[in-house]
Amino acid sequence: MLRALLAGSWLGLAAAQSPASGAEDRFQLAIDYVFTGRLDATNGPEITDRRSCIVLVPEPKFNRYARYYLSRFKMDTARISKKYAGSQTLYELEVEGDDVVLEYLKADKTTVDYGFRSAHISLPGEPDQTEKALALIFSQYCKAEKPRAPF
Repeated sequence: MLRALLAGSWLGLAAAQSPASGAEDRFQLAIDYVFTGRLDATNGPEITDRRSCIVLVPEPKFNRYARYYLSRFKMDTARISKKYAGSQTLYELEVEGDDVVLEYLKADKTTVDYGFRSAHISLPGEPDQTEKALALIFSQYCKAEKPRAPF
């Protein structure tokens, strides 16, 4: 609860300081920060379905898009891991789900190449701020889906 409150106050402050705060909302700001490490992401993530928490993230290096189903993430078992590259510490969110949580799409944004039930998502922002943004996303906007019955 305290974590969500801190996240809300952090993103509220960020929205007040952002020049595009009139057009942006806290959910979009949190998504931008988690996937890009910036609040003013140009060509950043696109929330394609707010109700189902589906986010489309461009990957220009590979000429494709990554579609994340955030409400399918099992956040109770997710973890943020560290990777060391020389003097740099890189952070990564490791998540899994009962259904596909990540699909790679071709450049047309509709054709699915392949999908996965787990994902390793690079977290380019500051670790503390990223955790606050994640807490906001998953406490207020993207509640976990109920598991589907096998029959």
